[in-house]
Amino acid sequence: MDAPSNLPQSGDSKARSQIPSQIRSGDDSQILPTANPPAMPGSAPHAPQKSHATGPGTALHGKKQLVSNNAKVAIPRQRAGATPRYSRRVPLACESCRARKTKCSGDTPVCRQCKELHVECKYPVSWRERTKGESRELKSLSAKTNEYETLLKEIGTFVDGRTSERIRNTLEKFGVNGENSSTPSQQNSVTPQDEDASVDDASYPSSIGSLEAIDRVDEDLNRTASSRATGYMGKNSEVTWLQRLRREAEQRSRKLSGTYETEPEGEFALHSMNYHLDDMDISVPGPVHAYQMPPRHIADKLFEDYLETTHPFFPIISRTLYRTQYATFVDSVARPGDKWLAILNMIFAISAKHAHLRQAPWRGEENDHLVYLTRARILSMNGDVLFSHPDLQQVQVEGLIAFYLLASDQINRSWRITALAVRSAVALGLNMKNTSEHTAGISKEARYRVWWCLYAFEHMLGVMTGRASCISDGICTTPLPLPFDEDQLREPVAAKLLDDLELRQECVDSALACNYVRQVSLNPPGGRDARYTDKTRDTSWLKSVPCSRSLVFLYYMDLAVISQEIVNRVYSLDCMMTPWAHIENRMGELRARIDLWFSNLPETLNFTRMDDQGPDLLRSRLFLAFNYYSARITLGRPCLCRRDARQQAGPSQTSFSHDMAVSTLESARRMFDLVPDVPDALRLYGICPWWCILHYFMQATTVLLLELSFGSVHMPEEENNMLEASKKAIRWLFAMSHCSLASRRAWELCDSNLRRIAVGMNYDLSDMPLASESATKSVDSVGAENVDPVARQTNVTPASVLLNPSDPLSHPVVAATQPSDPSVQYNPTQPPLYSGLPTSFNPSPSTLDMATDVDAYFPYDPISGEFIRSFFPASTDEDPWEQP
Repeated sequence: MDAPSNLPQSGDSKARSQIPSQIRSGDDSQILPTANPPAMPGSAPHAPQKSHATGPGTALHGKKQLVSNNAKVAIPRQRAGATPRYSRRVPLACESCRARKTKCSGDTPVCRQCKELHVECKYPVSWRERTKGESRELKSLSAKTNEYETLLKEIGTFVDGRTSERIRNTLEKFGVNGENSSTPSQQNSVTPQDEDASVDDASYPSSIGSLEAIDRVDEDLNRTASSRATGYMGKNSEVTWLQRLRREAEQRSRKLSGTYETEPEGEFALHSMNYHLDDMDISVPGPVHAYQMPPRHIADKLFEDYLETTHPFFPIISRTLYRTQYATFVDSVARPGDKWLAILNMIFAISAKHAHLRQAPWRGEENDHLVYLTRARILSMNGDVLFSHPDLQQVQVEGLIAFYLLASDQINRSWRITALAVRSAVALGLNMKNTSEHTAGISKEARYRVWWCLYAFEHMLGVMTGRASCISDGICTTPLPLPFDEDQLREPVAAKLLDDLELRQECVDSALACNYVRQVSLNPPGGRDARYTDKTRDTSWLKSVPCSRSLVFLYYMDLAVISQEIVNRVYSLDCMMTPWAHIENRMGELRARIDLWFSNLPETLNFTRMDDQGPDLLRSRLFLAFNYYSARITLGRPCLCRRDARQQAGPSQTSFSHDMAVSTLESARRMFDLVPDVPDALRLYGICPWWCILHYFMQATTVLLLELSFGSVHMPEEENNMLEASKKAIRWLFAMSHCSLASRRAWELCDSNLRRIAVGMNYDLSDMPLASESATKSVDSVGAENVDPVARQTNVTPASVLLNPSDPLSHPVVAATQPSDPSVQYNPTQPPLYSGLPTSFNPSPSTLDMATDVDAYFPYDPISGEFIRSFFPASTDEDPWEQP
């Protein structure tokens, strides 16, 4: 039977509270039996005391008696030196006590147990402190991650394209939250172009889309003769666009998405996409007489054709002066110098090339233009001249040779000669305004126009080749040309502007859209939203000037400066390391400038007007229109590859890049709206800028075909219209191929790409011309009936006007006849057929009378500032006829 408990029972709080006071001091023999006290650590528990009473009643009675008699309870004496017991719970035990599984005293810095055992005492970090430390560490790591991501984004704008792409992919894969930015299914559903376009526009560089790898050459251009003839072609060249189109079309023909990845070799090499004729020789077999001239009636037609179709847009010579000098040369025995004869031969060469393109009845033999070129080279580009210091006539010769080479589709050679002409002009200070008191105002104006001819021509070649211009920013202070023809420069208004540079700046330069375009910030704030209405100009005086060829040339220069800024700010090498958002701001600012240029056009030059127009006015309007749409295509081409830009902005709005791509496509379509639906190459070469029309057509055609190869993602609702516009473009190239070998190459490239795209897109091309149709016709056998037979079957009418005149992108369709005069063909290698060859300068009385007439510009040369006697040296001064 269990021993009865002598402890107070539960609920007897009074007895329990009196136990300590009832202990009798000094009586160690009588000890009240108690429950087992807690044992000391390491000691054995106490054995319970036996009670004298064994029954429950006795125990209860004894308990009551103890309480009532205030009996004292004796406790054992505490041993000397014994450590007091610790019954409290410590919040944290040391690691040693935890390992031994003993109670820790919790003393710091060393607990009692560790102190007795002489072991290391170490308290672990509490859970609260541990979580608090982890939170601080997480915050620190998060801050570091943000700093690293920001740093990587900044570095990504300064490194090369591949490194930038790795940075971009890494940041997309591991975001701030440590999660992938896209699911695997999303990653597998996009094409490489989509991935390029899905970056953060605000921070990532612009080395994407059509600007990708803009800072490198991916093939050996010195390897073969063909690659050397083509040379490097930059991203703004339509030849490079054709290379991209070829890869896209190849992938569509395989019915696959994305771009066909291959090395730029074989049919995918850059020189395989070049439709120009730089691989062809420009020399003629046999000896050429340097001083031989064509028959008088042929020379007159060549000279007048140049002044009528080319000089208004390339006034590198003085029209009035040179016409007078030409009449003196053929009507008298005056004998000009070699450089003057070289200029004349280059005029003949340019006009002879034009005569072959438009199949003029009076044209010479097939390669007569090469004969004229060879004569000019002998007279002005031999070794002695090239190592001599340049003069103004040498600048004119070099500029005309470069122009002829471009018209002959020799753009690589033309690019080199143009650089030489620009260097010669800079050496003579033509790139700066002239304040000399010893130079007449008319002479200054003539020199200004020489410079602007070279500037615009260098810009055009830069767009065609994609190469950097040799005219750097900040080197040109030449005033823009006055809107007056040469025979109007002596009128009071023109004379006042010639003498007063400040008035000229106020009336002419400040009214143009290109004013201060070079001073615009590299990242104009709000550039994407810029509008031409924000850039007001006082154009009242300029619009009141009567329409003239010089006014057309002025507006052409205005647009050329803006177009050059497009190349400098969108396609230069430093743009690769510029954030795409900055590029978009630049594009928006330049787009506003182009729109401002269009709004500044006077009504007579507005190519959207529906009115009757003569050949000269029509030629001027078309020239400005082609340059206008070409500038818009060049500006928006980088956005055409950002294929998912529209989806990024959401279904209810479009992004800036998408809008620019649409603008590019619309400009390409409306460029072909300028010409009739029924192709007629002879009319085209007679009324349009014949020397560069193929370049404009290839720009627009390549853009349209690229959109079709992308699946019309930018304008899906206009896919059929895009296809029809592409067909029209290729039909025109086919018609032009009968007269031009370069057009033949261009047609083959575009036609083959369209047929590859049609395989993947299921397009119907049964109405397109085949190569066999043109094989039966030679280049020189095509007459006025040269109209595409397939185009004849289309139910379209070459109306004189199309579209809404209120739309700035709408414009008339040209349909103008080209007059031709029958004449006898001639052989330029035969001796001259007229006896008026000049052998000495023996001025007649009429000539001497002209020398006293200052108003006739004769004998004074306003360009060189010299008199005609030094311009036409006598035979005693030199005898060039004896030279080989």
